[in-house]
Amino acid sequence: MPRLRASTDALIIAAAIMGSSVVMLGESVVSLALPSIGKSLGVPFTSLQWVADGYNLTLASCILFGGALGDALGLKRVYLWSAWAFLALSVVCALAWSGLTLILFRAVLGVAGALLTPVSLAVLNAQLPKALRMRAIAYWTAATSIVLAAGPLVGGYLVDMFSWRAIFLFNLPLALIAIALGHAALKEQPVRSRLDIDWLGALLAFLFLGGLTFGLIEGPANNWPPMMIAAVVAGLACFVAFVWWERRLSSPLVDLALFKNRNFAATNSATLFLYAAFGGFGFLFSYFLQTVSGFSATAAGAAFLPVSVMLGIASGQVGEYASRFGPRWFMGTGPLFCAAGMLTLLPLGAQTTYLTGVLPGVVLFGIGLTLTVAPLTATALNSAPDEKSGIASAINNGLASAGPLIAIALLGLGGIEHAYILGVWTCAVLAVLAGALSFAFVKT
Repeated sequence: MPRLRASTDALIIAAAIMGSSVVMLGESVVSLALPSIGKSLGVPFTSLQWVADGYNLTLASCILFGGALGDALGLKRVYLWSAWAFLALSVVCALAWSGLTLILFRAVLGVAGALLTPVSLAVLNAQLPKALRMRAIAYWTAATSIVLAAGPLVGGYLVDMFSWRAIFLFNLPLALIAIALGHAALKEQPVRSRLDIDWLGALLAFLFLGGLTFGLIEGPANNWPPMMIAAVVAGLACFVAFVWWERRLSSPLVDLALFKNRNFAATNSATLFLYAAFGGFGFLFSYFLQTVSGFSATAAGAAFLPVSVMLGIASGQVGEYASRFGPRWFMGTGPLFCAAGMLTLLPLGAQTTYLTGVLPGVVLFGIGLTLTVAPLTATALNSAPDEKSGIASAINNGLASAGPLIAIALLGLGGIEHAYILGVWTCAVLAVLAGALSFAFVKT
């Protein structure tokens, strides 16, 4: 079995973990603070959707650009630039004085995250020996899970003890560690002599996700005026235009030829459905656990601690088994456990207790996530050639960000009074679809 070279490979993995963790926490921790933000800034549920989705929108729509920039300018260079930007913009978010300013600042923070995310994961594929990559991604999964376990717990505590503003300052030490590791571990790469950036492709991707998100969030809240319907239609038209444009270019933002690889296409399709299920459910559960069941932000942050413990303990072993036996059964079975866990958590109410009402569903969800994440990520990256590591990582991370973006936007379609029931069922169905896709199309 290949061994890590402590002075090089281990530091590269650590840099990938910290860079990814900073951005993941930017997505997950804010859900715990939404009730506090709503009270403090006096904003309705639709504005809270935008606090989450403003970040997700720019993260998902700019992440392809981030991957292409990493391949063109060098992974280390883009990693360090974006980590510094994320640090500075986190401070700006902590200073927001209204719902609108927080939404805008979070959206800009998402741009920094869109540059940092793909290069953080791409370094595992581009700067490690091929024999170590599956194990490295398993370590990455386990370690980010531990960080994500501590993140909501600490974030909830900070909200309860201080203010929602403290969750943004929590990013600062993590970003500084990421910067130090990036300087120490990552290898310099030359800048390409010709820098071809597909600006129109990046714009069309943003307009597609932006139009869809705007229409789906604001439409139900305003009884679907023509402007909101037009935004959804325009967003879908931009998606068609994006695909047409990418097929014409010699240096596209998205190399559609990658999707000719069956595993790459199937794994990324499953990623879209699965992360839509995770993101939508996480948003709903954190919010309603506090507002309906009366859990504190700290308790809500701790609710999913068993999931992260399971991921931290077992992801490495699951990664090795998936490497030995193939990823198909893991990726097909895991989402079904996740769906079962979500449906177990459906009867959430004022009398819900953690041990009987929450923990059983959380355990099922954790088993599913542990079986799925490492094989899913490794299969998506290993299906692309080394020189396309940045854009392959960006596509996978972009779909992982676009899924929650669209899912959260859909949550208000039935009105706030029906959001939890309809949302949980929708997310469970999406998880089942991800498992079915994996069973049907991923090669063993």
